[in-house]
Amino acid sequence: MDQLLFPCDLLDKPVEDRISYFKEYTVAHPHLNKAFKELLDNIMVCERNEILLVYGPTGVGKSTIFNKTLKYFYELLEEEKNEDRGLIPIIGEEVISPDDGKFDWKDFYIRALEKLKEPMIEFKKNIYVNSKGILPKDNSRSTYGRSLENALIHRKPKVFLIDEAQHMTRIAHAKKLKDQMETLKSLASKSNVPIVLIGTYDILKFRNLGGQLIRRGMDVHLPRYKAEVEEDRISFKNILWMFQKHMPLKEEFQLIDHWEYFFIHSAGCVGILKLWLNRTLEFNLLKDPAKKCLLLEDYKRFALSLDKVDKIADEIIEGEKILKQSKAKESSIYLKLGLNNLEEESIGHEHVSNRVGNRKPGERNPKRDQVGLGEFENAN
Repeated sequence: MDQLLFPCDLLDKPVEDRISYFKEYTVAHPHLNKAFKELLDNIMVCERNEILLVYGPTGVGKSTIFNKTLKYFYELLEEEKNEDRGLIPIIGEEVISPDDGKFDWKDFYIRALEKLKEPMIEFKKNIYVNSKGILPKDNSRSTYGRSLENALIHRKPKVFLIDEAQHMTRIAHAKKLKDQMETLKSLASKSNVPIVLIGTYDILKFRNLGGQLIRRGMDVHLPRYKAEVEEDRISFKNILWMFQKHMPLKEEFQLIDHWEYFFIHSAGCVGILKLWLNRTLEFNLLKDPAKKCLLLEDYKRFALSLDKVDKIADEIIEGEKILKQSKAKESSIYLKLGLNNLEEESIGHEHVSNRVGNRKPGERNPKRDQVGLGEFENAN
């Protein structure tokens, strides 16, 4: 058996430490690396008031991108933070799914203010001036929205990450969807902090809400692994092998010998796979700390049912279909912008110059003769 890759002394530590080690372990797989690099590149070149999108299937690893980005900017700006104690390098917030179908902006603002360590949040008030002087106003949604703008300005984060952003699209009326994006755009513009929305394919609804919104955004797609693509199959097996090597058990079970089973029940999504392995390891070690090895039957206990996989697969295919439709629009865009007319016009001119028309073969095309031209050329 090849050497295992976890620390040797881990097996002598408490069960909780072994479980924690594996939960925190992540594989920097190809799709994740590519998406993470693209996101950092986009943040580097984007305008300070832009809105960026990161999307992919459920359980593909978007939350890992979220956490990696937070860690990256905290490490990148560590010296700058030491010099400016008021600086918060980056803010990250996870959106809570609305219970009543209506997204709660006030709750969103308050949670963001807590991330920014804003003091006395519950005492925030707007003010207005009248003949009686300066008076406090109610602590409404707009009050917290303005407080968040000011906090972002003074805390100077490089970017505002919003995870599970698809929950922002779940509103009572579809016509309100554009208002959601306009609110985010306003927040980015007034605070001068770019916003990154991370979520499922549902956030693609935000992308095409208007020309002004489209021109400000850059997309990053974190896709699943596809069984029909050889490179993806190889990558998935390598990912499974790395998880296998870092499983803190005395004996190694060959996960890769059953890669098809793990692929099917994870829908090719690494996030689903990792959560599945975490649950299996935690349950079995807590039940029997002396357990030496996990078998396939242990994993089957926590595998997603085929009905659930089928539902996830439908959502994935629907999201990928939207992306394909966007790429297919290229020809129609050529038509709208008149670029195809240039080609047709060129072909038309060539056709006109070569055709004979209604004249008989050998008949001269009628035109006015140029008098004296030959003599003038000869004289020169």
